[in-house]
Amino acid sequence: MIVTTSKYGDRWDLLAYDLLGDAALAPELMAVNQELVTLYQNHIPEGVEIVIPEIVAPAERITQTKAPWKKD
Repeated sequence: MIVTTSKYGDRWDLLAYDLLGDAALAPELMAVNQELVTLYQNHIPEGVEIVIPEIVAPAERITQTKAPWKKD
């Protein structure tokens, strides 16, 4: 099991993009952290431990473009 600690301003979609490579994988990330979803809704406070799932996603599901809020 891989665990990371949230930073200020983290959201499920941002974490999915940063950790799993695709913001569309946010539901999978939220599913393994169900207790945090219930407690914190969309924004996650700084310093919370987040479990990162091992996801084997089909290549066509992974987006090739960066999220609009990401800088190059």
